[in-house]
Amino acid sequence: KNILTTMIEVNINNLAAVPSIVFGLLGLAILINIFNFPRSSSLTAGITLAMMIMPAMIITTRGAFRTIPNSLKQAALALGATKIQIIMHHTLPLAIPGIMTGVILSIARAIGETAPLILIGMLAFIVDIPRSIFDPATVMPVQIFLWADSPEQAFQAKTSAAILFLLCVLILINMIAVYIRK
Repeated sequence: KNILTTMIEVNINNLAAVPSIVFGLLGLAILINIFNFPRSSSLTAGITLAMMIMPAMIITTRGAFRTIPNSLKQAALALGATKIQIIMHHTLPLAIPGIMTGVILSIARAIGETAPLILIGMLAFIVDIPRSIFDPATVMPVQIFLWADSPEQAFQAKTSAAILFLLCVLILINMIAVYIRK
């Protein structure tokens, strides 16, 4: 514990509470305007969503490590284990279910996010299938948004099917998280 780690901890907690639209603005300002990443690319979207879910993953990982009893670490030290052995053989295996649960739930959050992706240009109509991570692409939540806004009857069925598909993926991811937690 020192002033640097306290400041980092406070900033990570603050970043976890930031709305997703702000991360979209961050992706637009930094990735597209400063680093000249291509708009509507999978790479830009992936980095933006990674910045958004990283604070939540750090908080859940920290919480998973804090659930490990200190007596277990002390017992391993008393038996002559090194700090690396304690981490690799005792702490990490016990913390992995909590870490994986946090990762999976963060990924589930990222799957449903639309606002940051709209800001970095994922709202564009894409005719061709992307061949690389630098090609323009679109994502399912934005596609649902576009189809729901269309007045044609055929888009209602597409919208419903896409929503059901996303819900099934989210349910599957949450079931995996419950399985890993147990």
